[in-house]
Order: sequence, then structure tokens, then C-alpha cells
Amino acid sequence: MQTTNVNSTPAVTHKDSTPQADLLEMQRDFSVPVDRLFQAFAKADAVKIWWWPQDLYADRVELDFREGGRYFINMKGFEKGGAGMTGQFEEISENARIVMSDHFADENGNRISAGQAKMPGRWPETVYITFEFEAITKSSSRLSLYQQGVPNKLQADCKKGWSQMFDKLEKYLRH
Repeated sequence: MQTTNVNSTPAVTHKDSTPQADLLEMQRDFSVPVDRLFQAFAKADAVKIWWWPQDLYADRVELDFREGGRYFINMKGFEKGGAGMTGQFEEISENARIVMSDHFADENGNRISAGQAKMPGRWPETVYITFEFEAITKSSSRLSLYQQGVPNKLQADCKKGWSQMFDKLEKYLRH
């Protein structure tokens, strides 16, 4: 599906359900300007502090933060399965939108299947995550998350995880 962003260049939109998954959607307001919120996603040292839910952490973050650039975020602290994540930035519109493909990854950043990551359910080969940033006032902003491909039976856990990540993000932004 194609849309047009503010720069009038074609942009890929990944806000659809898939055969095994409804579109996961969340919103959170933050008491910081939209540019500060956006920068928390654009810098590896920031992402390393807040990415992953409670009791988990990123021990390695590699971001080539540009359209077509790759990323790798390794997860530590989860004994039941899971892994890191890797993918590509499909679209970056400063202070407005980030679209990224998402794949499970081993601790070296190599793509692995959901099964290899010990994740239950039927996952598509590629999951897409869209973050949209909106200025509410000069000192507050809204983050909207859309994740395509999370199996329906895992969406409640996924939302809980994102909520915990956004709690950590909020704490990071206060400093």
C-alpha cells in the first residue's frame, strides 16, 4: 500500500492486519517536545537504555538510522525464549514517522525464525512496526505504535511489553 508523506515522496504503509494477526495499536502521551521523543528512537545510546520490557535489557544496539539502514537490538534477561531483533528502516520522516521491518535475531544479529527464537504462534516472515510522532503542544507529544504480524493470541502480552517499554522511555525522557 502506498501513501504520500509530507515531502511528497512515496512511503510504504504497514498498518494492516494479516491472516493470523490483527493490527496491534497503542498510543502514549509524553511530556516532552516531539523532537526530543523522536531522538530517543534515533540514537543507539538512548535506545539501549529504554528498549525491551521490564526486567529485560539491550546489551547491544546497532542503528544505521537512515532509510534503508539496518538495525540490531539484542535482548538479555529472558530465559524462556525470545531473542534480539533486526531489520531495516523502511521510512524515516523526522519528528513524524518511523517504519521498520522486524525479524527475530540471534545474539550476533543474524535473522532467525520465530521457532528458533522459541516464540509461540504463527508469525509472518517479516513483522512491521510503525511509530508515528505528533506534537500536542510545544512541550508534549503523542506516540502511536502500529505493529503488523503479532499473532492474536500473543497481542495482550505484546501490549504489556510495549507499555513497560514506554514506561522506561518516559523515565529516560525525564532525565
